[in-house]
Amino acid sequence: MWNKLTNHVFYTNNDPETDRPCIGYVKGEKAALLMDAGNSPAHAELLKAGLAEGGLPLPKYVALTHAHWDHTYGLCSWDAVSFAGEKTNAILGEMKKWQWDDASMKGRIESGEDSEFCFIHIRKEYPDRSAIKVEQAEISFTGEINIDLGGVNVILKEVVSPHAEDCVVFSVPEDGLLFLGDSYCSVPVGDDWVYDKELLGNFIAWLEEEDFSIAIKGHHPPQKKAELLAELKADYNAL
Repeated sequence: MWNKLTNHVFYTNNDPETDRPCIGYVKGEKAALLMDAGNSPAHAELLKAGLAEGGLPLPKYVALTHAHWDHTYGLCSWDAVSFAGEKTNAILGEMKKWQWDDASMKGRIESGEDSEFCFIHIRKEYPDRSAIKVEQAEISFTGEINIDLGGVNVILKEVVSPHAEDCVVFSVPEDGLLFLGDSYCSVPVGDDWVYDKELLGNFIAWLEEEDFSIAIKGHHPPQKKAELLAELKADYNAL
């Protein structure tokens, strides 16, 4: 289940059936960190089982890339110190108030708070939506924060993204790796996925200056930096 990518970094493949994203894991000499929490307790338990099978310790830390449900609703299942950007934690605080009946969910689609895409996949992942438990991270930050795992560091950085207003990426400089979450993604609008051209252009410019060799993407296979930039520039030029 867990694929080894570098000396310290492992990742899982995404599962589009219920919109389970790629999850990252960084193992240092002193501790391990999980990159995103999974989209449900069931997803989190599967991740834990995979770690046990691979002889990897449970994470001491869990960090969130943004507030979207598929990356955060598994947080309640991890016994770990959790980190999120201040914006992400504020959004999760609002989500804690949400109701999960069909009428409430459809109302959020109409208001633009949520999307039909999320509605479809949440119902698949949660046959019993009363089981949804939204939690905020214990530690929030602005700008960036460094977590020393022993021999390897994970730097959490807030970025301007075409996907969401609260995106954070994780840099592992010792391994030349960048964990993007969904920061590279467009957003669902009806049946389409649409980029804001200005935000995408700013994100591409930021990526070009960032020092990394490999990127782990939230819903696609890892890519080398040049491949990622070529793909995003093609999307930009098509707008």
